[in-house]
Amino acid sequence: MPDDEETAAPPARRVSRRALIGGVVGGVLGAAAVAGGAYVVPRIFRGSEDGLLVDRLIERKGFTVAHRGGSLDWPEMSMEAYRNSVAAGVNALEISLARTSDGVWFGLHDETLDRTSGTSGFVAAEHTWKEVRQHRISAAETNDPRQAPQPYLRFEELIAAYAATHTIFVDPKVVPVEHFGELFALMATVDHATNTFVAKGYCTAREWPVDAGGRGFRTWGYYYGAELASDPQLFASTAERWSWLGLDYNGGEDAWRTFTGSGKPVLAHIVPSRAAADKALGLGAGGMVVSGVREVLRS
Repeated sequence: MPDDEETAAPPARRVSRRALIGGVVGGVLGAAAVAGGAYVVPRIFRGSEDGLLVDRLIERKGFTVAHRGGSLDWPEMSMEAYRNSVAAGVNALEISLARTSDGVWFGLHDETLDRTSGTSGFVAAEHTWKEVRQHRISAAETNDPRQAPQPYLRFEELIAAYAATHTIFVDPKVVPVEHFGELFALMATVDHATNTFVAKGYCTAREWPVDAGGRGFRTWGYYYGAELASDPQLFASTAERWSWLGLDYNGGEDAWRTFTGSGKPVLAHIVPSRAAADKALGLGAGGMVVSGVREVLRS
């Protein structure tokens, strides 16, 4: 894209699943097998059913969600990361979103571009998309920092590429509540949006999951075992607003028993390796948010 392209977000356009389906390559994480009480690492099969939308995703034991597109393997939340994670066989994708001053939603975990691009005090909300796209996402925090930096990714681009085939976990992070209507409008450009998107957030978030749940979306709230231990009321005071729960794979057996005993699907986060994946599945995780996509899904 030329640097002098228009900076305003284009009008929303409904994306047809039929028009987008096809061309996805990769492998499926098979169901976890248990023999003699011990978890057996499933064989990874490559096929055409890697991508799963919400209704099918929740039925797949051990399903995988690419954390920021596979943040240990590729520059986070770049199209390169999502493309590679889909090719590796992930079932779903996760993205954190920021919003520029001219209303463009794009993949960014932080308030600033500083960590991902090496800027200093570059607050995304104070800059236009044209200004943001002058920068690149570094591979400094990946397993291979020698990789080429990648462009930032507009949310519409991710929708166009994968909304027809993969569940997308969406977290607006530091974006003010008054802009959530714009985000829901972008999500609504997809047919049957509630079967494509899951509203993700930290467990104490309120407006985002409540609003999303009221619109029919599933919601996923993530927790950490250490915080649960320090605040005995945290789970009871927040769990109701989340359809699905998340707990770190090192969260402790007691916390995992509480979560799996809730009757809600529980996803382990953030899983960097096969060893961590085996541990999470052994604790009862129904799915995993994976940063080390290549290792977890290696054949």
